[in-house]
Amino acid sequence: MIKTIDLFPYYPPKFFNLVYIITFLFCFTILEAASKDSLNTQKGIQNQNYQSIVESNPIPQKVKVGFYAQNIYELDPASNTFYMDFYVWFIWKGDIDPTEKVEFMNGVEDWGMTKVNVYDVPKMLADSSFYQAIRVEGRFRENFRFERFPLDEQRLGVIIENSVHTTDEIIYYADTLESGYATDLEIPGWEFKNYQISGSTHTYSTNFGDPDADKKISNYSALRFELKVSRPANYFIWKLLLPLIIVLLASWGALLLDPRRVDSRILLPITTLLTAVFLQQNYSDSLPAVSYLVLLDKIYVLAYLTIIIAIMATIYTAGIVKEDNQKSVNRVKKIDRIFLGIKIVIFITGLVFLLLI
Repeated sequence: MIKTIDLFPYYPPKFFNLVYIITFLFCFTILEAASKDSLNTQKGIQNQNYQSIVESNPIPQKVKVGFYAQNIYELDPASNTFYMDFYVWFIWKGDIDPTEKVEFMNGVEDWGMTKVNVYDVPKMLADSSFYQAIRVEGRFRENFRFERFPLDEQRLGVIIENSVHTTDEIIYYADTLESGYATDLEIPGWEFKNYQISGSTHTYSTNFGDPDADKKISNYSALRFELKVSRPANYFIWKLLLPLIIVLLASWGALLLDPRRVDSRILLPITTLLTAVFLQQNYSDSLPAVSYLVLLDKIYVLAYLTIIIAIMATIYTAGIVKEDNQKSVNRVKKIDRIFLGIKIVIFITGLVFLLLI
């Protein structure tokens, strides 16, 4: 007789209930763990997206910049250059040191420019910001305008810019409260009017050949400090206008000579014309070769016109006057007075008009 084995022995109901509960708890634990992993994965993706957005849109570091001019010398209008000795300071919060890559955009002869940091390392202020000052002395270039010479006003400016960091990383803004210039600052032949400091953005239509650059246009924060100077009116009146008026009076005096002295009446205005040309050449040597007429050029054109009128008047009256005819002499004298009055009116009216426009 064969003995059979029961593969499913009898178990009490409580045993199966316990198995069901353990199985349910095991499945629930697996499902919950899977759900948490999925949620963490989604959060990780969201965090990566957020970080990429933050990295692609950084907040630029703001840098407060001030200037204080100590000395200006060798102001040369002919070469459009001048030397300036000044302090420039930077105050910032952030990891970028703006003093390391600062560039003076209108500097001339960078090899001769001296830059000395006041502190070996940037000084930390009470509000956890950093401070550094630099004393700079060098030659700078400015595009002078001479339309109103010798009553012109010029701007002596210094422009700084960071050579590495764009406006996405650094932005300059002016310290208008502390900037200025020394009270004893003087430039011979010039008068100070005021100063101005302002920030701007310098745009370059190139990425300078950088293959890693995302943009074809580069924007850099810049800041300009300028002093406005003008020539004193005394320089124009006594050194430039007075010699010309003396020459004109000599020219006009030819019409006051005896009409019978024809040679002297013609020779005198011609001589004054050559003198006026010499005077104009004298002041033109101190100016650059500009393509327009400056104010003093226009005044000389007016003077040439009156001298030419005097020459033409003496030539015209030379054919009227006769040695033994007093009547013709008196007629010439009347003509001379008319021409003299016309020249005076033309010069004074033209001069006032040129000075006022």
